[in-house]
Amino acid sequence: MSAPWIDLQDLHLDRGGRPVLTGITASLGGRAIGLVGANGAGKSTLIGALLGVLRVRTGRVRVLGLDLPAEAMELRARAGVMAEQAGIFPGGSGVEAVVFAGTLSGLARREALRRAHRALDALDVGEERYRPTRGYSTGMRQRCKLAMSLVHDPEILILDEPTVGLDPPGRLQLLNLIRELRDEGRRILFSTHVLHDAEALCDEMLLLEGGAVAFYGPVGSLLGPESQVMEAQGEGLGEALAARLAAAGYRVGESEPGRIVFRTGPQGDLMPFWRAVAEAGAEVRRLERQTSTLEDAVLSAMERARAN
Repeated sequence: MSAPWIDLQDLHLDRGGRPVLTGITASLGGRAIGLVGANGAGKSTLIGALLGVLRVRTGRVRVLGLDLPAEAMELRARAGVMAEQAGIFPGGSGVEAVVFAGTLSGLARREALRRAHRALDALDVGEERYRPTRGYSTGMRQRCKLAMSLVHDPEILILDEPTVGLDPPGRLQLLNLIRELRDEGRRILFSTHVLHDAEALCDEMLLLEGGAVAFYGPVGSLLGPESQVMEAQGEGLGEALAARLAAAGYRVGESEPGRIVFRTGPQGDLMPFWRAVAEAGAEVRRLERQTSTLEDAVLSAMERARAN
């Protein structure tokens, strides 16, 4: 694993007098880090803390070895940000919007213009760059916003819900562009509530649930033995068996007459299952392991976080 470029230690942050982030601790060094959680989990607030825009109550925030918010100005020169709620240059063309972003980053106008065209070329924005942005499709607006975050050639990209509002082809195109930027060596923090997008792009994940960390680390470690899902079919596999399995420590999913789905523990021990089947007087005719998905693993991690 690469050296961490995001380091959070016991981070607490309040907004409007109420805690939004509580005890966030994570050390991440992946090429593409997925910041994942439901709407309201605290993703955008954490991004604000990572940029030094929001001041934490307690704890430490370091990005690229810089202490925040004290060194926020230096970080902003080294980071490109694509904010979910941010608009683009009103009334002007796409290239004017990117040039404007470049000048805000400290570039002289001529250099900003040169780099704007280079960024737009890299994102396959053709003649549309000369048209007013008010007529852009959602996909073109997102490409333009991505070019605005790239114009000053940053070391890292912080992307907040970049695929929101896109149709499937547009989402796939934008994900492919971001993947190319990752493969070129740029480090990326990719905030999303769409698990499929995170799975397609990211090698590490920080999962938030209710403002706390539910999981952080390599995506592969989330899909470990603890994510094994079993499906049993037979006679008498109803609510009575489901209750016995829950009492034995299994997490029970779907349950209906003749079929039950449950999740094993870390060692995949099935002896308590067979004991519960015998006690319930049930008959199992078929037992097989289902293919685990990232969604299964994330939901399991969120359940554990809520239980704690």
